[in-house]
Amino acid sequence: MPAELKTVGKAELRKDAWDKVTGRAAYVDDLPREGVLVGAVVRSPHHHARIVAIETAAARNVPGVVAVLTAADVPGSKTFGPLVQDQPALAFDVVRHMGEPVALVIAQSKEAARHGVAAVQVTYEPLPAVHDPVAALEPDAPRVHSGGNLLTRYEISEGDVATGLAAADVVIEATFTVPRISPAYMEPESSMARWNDDGTLTVWVSSQKPFEDRHAIAGVLGLPEDAVQVCSAVIGGAFGGKEDSGLPVLAALGAWATRGTVRLINNRHESFLAHPKRHPARLHYTLGATREGELIALKAVVHLDTGAYASYGPAVGGLLTEMLAGAYRIPHVQVETNVVYTHSPFSGAMRGFGSPQAHFAIESMMDMLAHELSLDPLELRRKNALRPGDRLLTRVTLDRTAESLPLILDHLAAARARLAQKPPAPGRVAGVGIALGMQSMGLGYRVPDDSTNRLALAPDGSVLLYIGSPDLGQGLATAAEQIAAEALGLPYDAVRTVDVDTSVSPNGGVTCASRMTYLIGNSVMLAAQGLIAALLDYAARTLNVPRDALRYEAGAVITAAGERVALGEFASRAADEGVPLVAEATFSFPYPEETTPKHLPIGMPHVMLVFGGQAVRVEVDPELGTVTVTDVVAVHDVGQVVNRAGVEGQIEGAVAMGIGYALYESMRLKADGQWVDSFTEYLLPTAEDMPQIESVILEIPEASGPYGVKGVGEMGLVPTAPAIANAVFQATGVRAQAIPIAPEVIARPLGG
Repeated sequence: MPAELKTVGKAELRKDAWDKVTGRAAYVDDLPREGVLVGAVVRSPHHHARIVAIETAAARNVPGVVAVLTAADVPGSKTFGPLVQDQPALAFDVVRHMGEPVALVIAQSKEAARHGVAAVQVTYEPLPAVHDPVAALEPDAPRVHSGGNLLTRYEISEGDVATGLAAADVVIEATFTVPRISPAYMEPESSMARWNDDGTLTVWVSSQKPFEDRHAIAGVLGLPEDAVQVCSAVIGGAFGGKEDSGLPVLAALGAWATRGTVRLINNRHESFLAHPKRHPARLHYTLGATREGELIALKAVVHLDTGAYASYGPAVGGLLTEMLAGAYRIPHVQVETNVVYTHSPFSGAMRGFGSPQAHFAIESMMDMLAHELSLDPLELRRKNALRPGDRLLTRVTLDRTAESLPLILDHLAAARARLAQKPPAPGRVAGVGIALGMQSMGLGYRVPDDSTNRLALAPDGSVLLYIGSPDLGQGLATAAEQIAAEALGLPYDAVRTVDVDTSVSPNGGVTCASRMTYLIGNSVMLAAQGLIAALLDYAARTLNVPRDALRYEAGAVITAAGERVALGEFASRAADEGVPLVAEATFSFPYPEETTPKHLPIGMPHVMLVFGGQAVRVEVDPELGTVTVTDVVAVHDVGQVVNRAGVEGQIEGAVAMGIGYALYESMRLKADGQWVDSFTEYLLPTAEDMPQIESVILEIPEASGPYGVKGVGEMGLVPTAPAIANAVFQATGVRAQAIPIAPEVIARPLGG
């Protein structure tokens, strides 16, 4: 590692910043509109129903309607899905959740499309529905799929839980409930597809996984993958919710059927009902410890509601299972996670991928145990925090990344003491809570986890960076450019990212799992070595000197005589001669064969972890039961900062999301049988709700990371909700076991 980094670690300005703040950035809805047809989806009004008939004649006769498509018009596979191919492009026979796509109307205008949707007549036979994952496993529960309602069950044991609980001096037991959460990105799901004269399709997406979208589109349309080109438009946020291929598939189907160009944009109602959510869950914990606070045994049973379709449910269930014990040594552990189908909008990937659910439970339990034993919650954590060499419930042995935990606790202790000195506002009570967090990196063992990226010299001597994974708005391209510039010894401004296009970009993998800067950074560093080698080979031929007489340094080729020949001179000459100076490299996430446990299902275990913790101060109005978060100190180990402004932005955004999780957000089923499906009822924290946030960034390098980088995209969210709940308890003595924390839960016990 260089003694002094010149670009990595600096708060370089994002190259897309000006376009975004001035409105010039081209999202899917901003792409050229001339000749573009409008798609609109007929959606199920029922949670569960048999489709008896679909009449489309009246809709086809609506002026401006070009086509009305049903499942019968799908030329290839009727279903798709990232892990289980159970999600219909358009429903056939049965609808399994409210908002499920049943028909697709293609029209010349939004108004015509809207009238066309209203004119499609679908006859349904309503069927019984189940929305509770525990009830869904009862023998007489309505079946979501013919194979039953249990999608996946994970059962993992280490040690002997019965013996451990019997030996414990104190055993506490509690059930926690976490809600269904919408990603609530600013840009709803969107896609545009064009049928080309040569029989190919070009599809523009707001997606985390253009290459997997290509695979799904090709399957549904019965086309070879090389006949489908997927291009990434600017993305207005994703958080996991744009790992679903539903809208790209429908846009492509519309373009194929009409031999035209079709754009689909979900309204917010559709976004709520028909695209992935964070999994709601019920978590039952039994925790045993000694009188001195040493953890002995943990038994956990979880029911995870994956909704009507699998999406990433099995993978979320697997990761949640790995996270159930949190950042603690517990010798006897028995966990069971049930991933269950219900007739609810389907759940899938969302920031944290099961870890926020698990941590709300384990971090609440730690404070409950501390209260039971009259111990300091922070010292209880210090006594039991993982250390290098400890073995997790998955049998993964921790490396030196766990060295960050004592430092995190030290910072939390100082922050707690400082925040506790602040007096509350008149009529309010204040409390300070803490929580630790552990988050995995990578997709998990035996899951393909690679990233291929390319560097190319442009004629002017600048470098084009072809990253094969989209930037979701979090600054991935900026981080990759900084790493490329560092590896090549060039200024940051000399590297430019090329937008993802599956026809020219290498496959960089899905943007998810707190691994992209790590994966792409390593791939880019390898590509930089290849590009330097290609440049020196070309320079040797051009100068007619031995290859080993030349070396590369900071944008120049150095001759044996010490002469510096600028990179641009070779770049322009190579361009004139038609000689490409290009290098491509693949980096695969490491799962060392000799140390990775092999007894678990595919996707488990994760072998690389990151740690963090937060101290949160709240003020509570005892009469109203309202909670105000006033201060958050977020302490996170990121290995190596690539872009400081980007890291701080990730942490601050994650804290905002965690506040929403703890206090505001829930996509619940209302008494009238409808889901909360708008921001009128689904509450988000606003700027007025944001506290003072202090980011304490630790840098304990990851040996295998580019310049020591670890992931940070998800970790900032994980401790927030439990820290808030623990702060509320410190302030009021009321323990919230369900989020969002309802005011009446606080006010009633306090006599409000």
